Amino acid sequence: MPSSSATEFYNFMIDPPAEIYRNWLPEEHYEFHLVSHSDKSPVNDLLYFDQNIGNKYRLKFYAIIKEANNPNRIVFQMHKFGMNLPGYLELDFLDTAEGLLLTETLRIGLNGFGRVCDPIIKIFFGNRFFEVFRVHHKREWQNLSEILLSTKRI
Repeated sequence: MPSSSATEFYNFMIDPPAEIYRNWLPEEHYEFHLVSHSDKSPVNDLLYFDQNIGNKYRLKFYAIIKEANNPNRIVFQMHKFGMNLPGYLELDFLDTAEGLLLTETLRIGLNGFGRVCDPIIKIFFGNRFFEVFRVHHKREWQNLSEILLSTKRI
């Protein structure tokens, strides 16, 4: 992400300004905001996501920040129906001379004995989902870079 820094990105993802989020990808982003702080904030803070992935998959869920290593890593775990789900979004980022280097990993599935349920999970989150997700996020991160740059000018 050219012209962006790890600290700017970290701060945005930990406590996203609602208006900036909606302008990030207006056709696909609806809500992403902090719901509640924990006593170990930002770890265990609760956020809400509502977005379309490539106008094909609507994702509405809460996420708990499982790891927040300022300014280089954030891990969100999906939380819905009052329980943590086996879905993780891991964001690793690093300042470079060209801008922010971002590595994104989406993990969906169980560990240990729970892996026997993974074929059922793959019915909902198969190869098509991951391809749409990859294309969406390529556009998404480029747009965020431009938005973060524009907020520096204000």
